[in-house]
Amino acid sequence: MLSESHNSYMPKYVQIQNYILQRIEEGTFSVGDKIPSEAELSRQFAVSRITVNTAIKDLASKGVVERIQGKGTFIRDIEGSKERQSMAFASGIKLPSLEESVKKPHKLVEHGVIQAGPRLCRKMGLEEGAYVYKIVRSVSRGDQLDELDYSYIPLSVCSNHTFDCEALEYFFLHDYICKHFGSKPTHMRILIHTQMTEDMDVTPFYSEKQEELFIWDTFVHMGEQILGLTTTVSVSQENKLFITLEL
Repeated sequence: MLSESHNSYMPKYVQIQNYILQRIEEGTFSVGDKIPSEAELSRQFAVSRITVNTAIKDLASKGVVERIQGKGTFIRDIEGSKERQSMAFASGIKLPSLEESVKKPHKLVEHGVIQAGPRLCRKMGLEEGAYVYKIVRSVSRGDQLDELDYSYIPLSVCSNHTFDCEALEYFFLHDYICKHFGSKPTHMRILIHTQMTEDMDVTPFYSEKQEELFIWDTFVHMGEQILGLTTTVSVSQENKLFITLEL
């Protein structure tokens, strides 16, 4: 198990997931092995069974484990799965200050309040029919569209805030939240190979030659609360820099 200081700002359910993923990487857990029961993990991490259940359900949805009723939870053959699975990176990410942030050449496409669809509500842990503030930005290389960023902030977080359109073109979502809202981020969580939500339109990427798209989610957290989400859709390119983490 990772040290307490390393985990101090990480939600408990993520700690449980990272514990299992680390044991798989180390070879402690192999394909077909049964992982500790929810009761055992609950005692080990000093959390409720609900928190453990949330962590295991998420790993099961990603194909990492398989839950068999009456028998337990077992490690699946991740490499042998034909379906691409989301991967989580939840530790060791340092949020840069506003002064240190690299200003990406974003162009603000649209912004405003929308009612979140079922898939977006599930991603962000919102009640069905909740409203969010949606921000769409694009990044181009010359005349060619390189990526689209779809950002969402729950109205419970941004309240009656009037968004600064100029700042939206330059700052990352967590920087904007740090500067303008009372809720301050503690960490980010990144999932790759994720799904688009119902409100997203990626037709600008497609021409006569359809390119494969690479999609990832960046969650901005304050503890276990999700303050914001950015889903990035990008054209897959060989040797393209994905993300730089400051450790």
